[in-house]
Amino acid sequence: MGLLVRHAEPQDSPALARVHIASWRQAYKGQLPQEYLDSLSVEAWTTTWAKAFSQLPDQAPTTLVGELDGQIIGFTCVGPSRDDDTNTGTGEVWGLYLDPAYWGAGHGESLHTEALKVARASGAVGATLWVLTTNQRARHFYERHGWAADGAEKTAWRGDVRLDETRYRISL
Repeated sequence: MGLLVRHAEPQDSPALARVHIASWRQAYKGQLPQEYLDSLSVEAWTTTWAKAFSQLPDQAPTTLVGELDGQIIGFTCVGPSRDDDTNTGTGEVWGLYLDPAYWGAGHGESLHTEALKVARASGAVGATLWVLTTNQRARHFYERHGWAADGAEKTAWRGDVRLDETRYRISL
């Protein structure tokens, strides 16, 4: 059976946290401090996800999960652009994460396709996303799917861990 993509539900919080952390630990190995990656807690991130589900619908992105044989193996979040320099017709892929055990099987592409459908359905004519600048695997994935870096860069912080990010853009 193929990947089932559906809207996430509050009870998915532990699975979202598990996938999120597994993806970060593998994707950012050697790019972020190992001590930081080792400190990521499924329990803490489950709480964060549960809080996200408690937001009012117009304040939260749409979260889609990818399920394979009843198990959540990935997810994507899509909403309006959070950047001050984009217009109201711009959506944003807030995140796309896949359990590393399933990388390279086409499931990330399925989630990506559904994310862009959500953005288009919301009226977006273009979309942006931010990617860790050093994450060449993700950058190549997005470039293969028509995204291009638009020159914007930013630094985000997770505690004392610095995340240098590059923005990508696509027309829908």
